[in-house]
Amino acid sequence: MDEATVLDRMKAHFDGPNPPAGLDRFAETKAMEMFAESIDVVNFLFYLEDELGPKIDASRIGPAMANMTFGELAAKLTEVINDQKPAGS
Repeated sequence: MDEATVLDRMKAHFDGPNPPAGLDRFAETKAMEMFAESIDVVNFLFYLEDELGPKIDASRIGPAMANMTFGELAAKLTEVINDQKPAGS
C-alpha cells in the first residue's frame, strides 16, 4: 500500500457534511489538532484498521501521534502496514 492511499483514507474519516477547518492542508496538520479526546484517537485507529486491512499496533502508532502531522502519520502507517505483509505480496 502506498502513502497517498493511506493519507486519502485518513482524510476520508474527517470528510463529511461538516468537515473540520483545515482539511485543505490535511497532510500538514498535526494529528492531535483534530482529536478532542483520547477516545477519538482510538476510534480513528479502529477506523483505519477497517479501511486499510491489517491490525494496527496502537503501541507503535498512538504515542507518536502527538507530534506527527497526518502526512508523517501516513508515512509511518504505510511502513507498519507493509511490514506486516508476507514477503512477495
